[in-house]
Formats: sequence, structure tokens, C-alpha cells
Amino acid sequence: MSSWTSNRSGEPTDEVLMERFRAGDAQALGVLYDRYARRIKAFAWQRGARRPDDVVQDVFMRVVRKGRDFQGRSSFKTWLYSIARNLCTDAARRDRFRNMPSLDAPIGGDGVQTMGDRVANEAPDSDAHRAMVNRRFRDAFEIALAALPEPQREVFVLRQSSGLSFSEIATMVGCNENTAKSRMRYALMALRDALEEYRR
Repeated sequence: MSSWTSNRSGEPTDEVLMERFRAGDAQALGVLYDRYARRIKAFAWQRGARRPDDVVQDVFMRVVRKGRDFQGRSSFKTWLYSIARNLCTDAARRDRFRNMPSLDAPIGGDGVQTMGDRVANEAPDSDAHRAMVNRRFRDAFEIALAALPEPQREVFVLRQSSGLSFSEIATMVGCNENTAKSRMRYALMALRDALEEYRR
């Protein structure tokens, strides 16, 4: 385990919290959940998970069941995202579809309001034009992200959602650091080109 017991804000590190959880402190797991649940959900969504909340639950259930497997050879965050990555891959194999829900798909009982409408209505300062542009951008981004080759999409999503270093990502996906950086660069170029009309 790392010799560091607290982070810059004076709170216990992830590794210390995991040690406490393994020693029987259930509250330590709650702190880890609070730190990572939203980020894991965003990661799962960007990986195309149909039910990202289920991925979050499955990740932390795996932490509970396999906590003893964590030996501190990598950071807790790297270990956690490795679990999330594997679960998303398994879910994709089961579902055989990676399409994210369309913002134009009807939601609710009336069959009229769309998810895009709801997002626009919940944005306090948006006018109709801005809401339409935002919706079109989100649709275009989802399409562009889904069109990336899997290795590029994976590195992009890991980097954007987790904040892992390129070295950690390279270890996780089984390539060297320069290859991970190259995949990120190509992903950014492709996304920039696909979203050119939205650049101001």
C-alpha cells in the first residue's frame, strides 16, 4: 500500500479507505462510492451502457466481493476503472448493441416529450434556439463518439471520464503509453472534424 495516508485536502486516500473497508469499516466504502459513483456512471454511459446506474451498482458489488484481490499494486482508481471497463465490455457483448438512447426518442406516457425537450426545459437560461443547438450538438457528439474505432473511443472515454494518466490507461488497455497518447490524439482529431460546424 502507498505510504501516503491522506490527499492534499487532508482526507484519507482511496487506498487507505480501501484498507479500512477490508478491515470492516463499511463507512469507508460509502466514502469511496461518493467519490466515484457519478464518474463511473458517466464512464459507463460514454461506453454505451444501456443502464449506467446498473454498472455503478455492479462495480461496487464487485468491490465488496473482490476487495481482498486489491493488493495496491496499482492505484485504487485504476483498479476500479478496470472493473468498470470489464463490466461494460461484458454488457456490450450481451446486448450486441452500443447505440446510446436518442435524444429524439419519446419519453413518458404521453409519447410526445423527448429527452432532448426535457433537457432543454430544465436548462434555466436557454432559449428555444440555444436548446435546439445544444440538442443537435449532443446528437452529433454521440454519433461521432460511436463512430470512433474502439481503441480510440476507449482511450478517449477513460481519459475524459476518469482522469487517469496515460500511463495508467496504457496499462489498463494493454498498450504502451505512446500508443495511448496517439489514440487520444486521433480521437480528438476525428471528433474535432466531425463537430467542425459547432466550433465558434
